[in-house]
Order: sequence, then C-alpha cells, then structure tokens
Amino acid sequence: MLKRQSSDSISAFFTQLRNGILARRKTICVPQTNLNWSLASLLLRENFIEGAFQISPKLEFFVVVLGERGAESKILNITRLSRPSKRVYIKSKKIPRILDGMGLVVLSTSQGLMTGQEARNKSLGGELLCEIW
Repeated sequence: MLKRQSSDSISAFFTQLRNGILARRKTICVPQTNLNWSLASLLLRENFIEGAFQISPKLEFFVVVLGERGAESKILNITRLSRPSKRVYIKSKKIPRILDGMGLVVLSTSQGLMTGQEARNKSLGGELLCEIW
C-alpha cells in the first residue's frame, strides 16, 4: 500500500504526474485531497488527462488515467509556481498567458480552482498554483 509522505500534496501530485508520464504509465495513484481532486477535475476538463476516479472513499489515493501506453503525453511540462515556503498571489489583470494560450495557468481563487482564462473572464485574482503546457 502506498503511504502519504509529503506535507505538500500538490507537489506530490505533480511529481507523480511527471514520473508517470516519463515512465509512459497509463495510470497513476495520487494522494486524495480535495485540492488534488479539484486539480485532477480541472486537468480532465481541459483534456490534459483522460480520466480520474476514486476506487474507494476510505482510501488515501485516487487513480488518474494519463492515456494510452506508448502514446505521446498531452502534458509536456508542469511547473509549480506557488510553494508553501513562498506563496505567489496575483491580480486578475496580471494573470500570465502561457505560450500564447496554448498552455494553462491554474489559480486557486475564492470561487475554487480555475484556469487563468476563467479567472480573467470573472475578474478574479488568487494564488498561482502551476503552469502546464
């Protein structure tokens, strides 16, 4: 059984994601927190992953489906911007565009996790979590 060892579950999620992509895995197990589940749902909605589901509500992990084995990954790079030791907050007018709209920036706002484009449309700022392309 996998054990949760990290106090920063978002970094653990990104590390599992990167390692799974590099190892060309079809699925990975991710620590189950509300923030990780919201992040996986956002990645699913933006078509970066193919699925996310909970095996059991009692387990500490959920499964993320990356894609077919041997296929090119839809995620080329994922970078954590705000860390527990250095939080990065940004206003709605200063939200960066990643690769002229080809990438994605994820923010934690007062209305939940959302992409940079959604936050810009709603004029919401928040904590910059990561950038993905």
